[in-house]
Amino acid sequence: MLTRLLRDTRASVLIEFAICLPVLVTMYIGSYIVVDEVACSRKVSVATRTLTDLLSRSISPSATTSNPSGTDATSLMTAAAVTLTPYSNVNATENVALLRVCDATHAYVIWSQAVTYTSSGTSAAATPALTAGSLSANSVVTVPTSMITSPIVPTSPDGSDVCSNFGTTTSTTTQVGTAGGYLFVAEVDYAYQPLTGFGFPTTVPLGTILYMSPRLT
Repeated sequence: MLTRLLRDTRASVLIEFAICLPVLVTMYIGSYIVVDEVACSRKVSVATRTLTDLLSRSISPSATTSNPSGTDATSLMTAAAVTLTPYSNVNATENVALLRVCDATHAYVIWSQAVTYTSSGTSAAATPALTAGSLSANSVVTVPTSMITSPIVPTSPDGSDVCSNFGTTTSTTTQVGTAGGYLFVAEVDYAYQPLTGFGFPTTVPLGTILYMSPRLT
């Protein structure tokens, strides 16, 4: 009888399947989460490109510089957030700013705005922030060197550092309002929430930052 049992392999496939099933299920769910996360990351990139393009087409740098508090980009950010569909904009934060170049790697923040979204999908004010640094007005942020060309880099008549010239008392110094060329910057951050369990994190931060030259004066 013992010899007969050792030779009986009729249930071996079922046993092998029972052993492999947890591994197969984990691989299937893991593949789905990775593909879905990549798709969400792609949507975030598209939303950022859309937002930057809308800013460069719709907002006048000179008008914004003369009246920063009068510039409102909420409608542009809401329009860009639509491109996140089918992912909910509730997990999104959008930051935008108008920069004015002050040297080959830095720029002044002339104006900035940020929004988050409520559970109903409506926009709510948020504190502007950028991965590279603060987007508060009158601060100086680092800009990728590939975005700054020599024609838009200003020079100070007295040879001082333009990025440090926030005052208006020295007429021979290039000031904030008369610095170099403009740049728009937009950042969309998204808190992606994959299926919980199976060792996956509860939230994965996604984000894209883009710079673009304005198309209006």
